[in-house]
Amino acid sequence: MSVGGHAFRYLTARPRTGRVVSRFRHGFNVLFDEETNPGLVSIQTPDVPLHPFGIEVESIDGAPAVGTPSHAEAGTIRFDDGFRVLLAKDAVEELGIKPYTPEKRERALSRLPILAQLLEEERAKRGPDRFRSEIDAILRRWLETLNPEPLIDLIGLGTGSTPAGDDVLVGLIAGLTALENVAHEAKAALRGLRAAPREARSQTSLASIQMITAALDGAFLESICNLVAALGRDDAEIRGFAERLAALGASSGRMMLRGLLSALAPGF
Repeated sequence: MSVGGHAFRYLTARPRTGRVVSRFRHGFNVLFDEETNPGLVSIQTPDVPLHPFGIEVESIDGAPAVGTPSHAEAGTIRFDDGFRVLLAKDAVEELGIKPYTPEKRERALSRLPILAQLLEEERAKRGPDRFRSEIDAILRRWLETLNPEPLIDLIGLGTGSTPAGDDVLVGLIAGLTALENVAHEAKAALRGLRAAPREARSQTSLASIQMITAALDGAFLESICNLVAALGRDDAEIRGFAERLAALGASSGRMMLRGLLSALAPGF
């Protein structure tokens, strides 16, 4: 079993109470401390990628129903119907991205056409991106000035549990993190985003707030970490990693891929 670093620290900092708020094909979501310090944690099987607020379990057979109360204390999550999840410190995954060296940056740039082609294929299959024009305009303003302030406008842009703009921003932060040691523009953009008022992140869903906060802390969805690492290696599986990312959610993976490309594009 693996545990995202943010989930582990949140759940072991002090006792917390919560309830199951939703279920999905390979897991379920639990909302803790809803009124005081809300945290949304996913308990899921290895069939879906781990993320900073995720907890991987072998099986969700007998998983609690929506509404079931839960209690987290002393490394155990206990549900009122008897279901339990144990948190092991040695299973914590920080899900970080190792910054590129100059050589790895050049290697990654040479492979970006693979990602661009896949993104166009996905758009052709799924139809036009509903918020593409707004997202493109924000990214243009950022690239024209290299001032990260316009990127804040991505937060909350769109619909769903993680709006499209949030997904693009997370992908973009992943690319900037990979370039942080080899491009001063990337370092400056990350510094600006990290310095933005925390209130700016509150203009979206809790799931997105956590996702963006984790990204600015340097932690990402497992699929993004795998793809970024593969781009910096001589790896024949880049297309496969990119396809797995693009397939996530209705549009989330595709939007993250869009953001990643924007950060890694030649000339940045």
